[in-house]
Amino acid sequence: MSYEILGVDMYHILSWFIVYSFLGWIWESCYVSVKNKRWVNRGFVNGPFVTIYGVGAVAVYVILKPLTGRILELYFAGVAVATILEYITGVLMEAIFHTNWWDYSDKKYNFQGKICLGSSVAWGFFTLILFYVLQPLVSTFVDWIPRSTGTILLYVWLAYYVVDFSFSAAAAFDLRSKLQKLDSVMD
Repeated sequence: MSYEILGVDMYHILSWFIVYSFLGWIWESCYVSVKNKRWVNRGFVNGPFVTIYGVGAVAVYVILKPLTGRILELYFAGVAVATILEYITGVLMEAIFHTNWWDYSDKKYNFQGKICLGSSVAWGFFTLILFYVLQPLVSTFVDWIPRSTGTILLYVWLAYYVVDFSFSAAAAFDLRSKLQKLDSVMD
């Protein structure tokens, strides 16, 4: 895992992705559960991971790492990068799965219900929290695990995630009913 993206090796990128996906699942599930007054397991996959948080946190960190220490620039760049990522994700999820995982249509200053000013402002603050609170903790945690053990855990998790994602995608595409329809047409 010596391949690097913008100076960060794949071991760390994938490890951080796992941690942030899990933290995102905790955040989303708790937030939505409190709003709905009942437990809600959030995320695309069945396991305790919200992929967009993993992708978002790692992408924002790796892309904006050169701005570390320049708080105002980091804030506005975080607003831009996270908002663009949220919009692209919303468009792709709708195009691929024909559904929305979130809808800002009722919020002021929204665009197509996929992004809104309030969330964009919040993404800037989350970027600062990511850089100055979360990333130091996540990085310390990942580095605390011996690399050989971490590599094994990473491969086990990746295998689990691929299976979980595959079943979740199949369910989202409703492949079972499509295969049954195809089978009935073939008979």
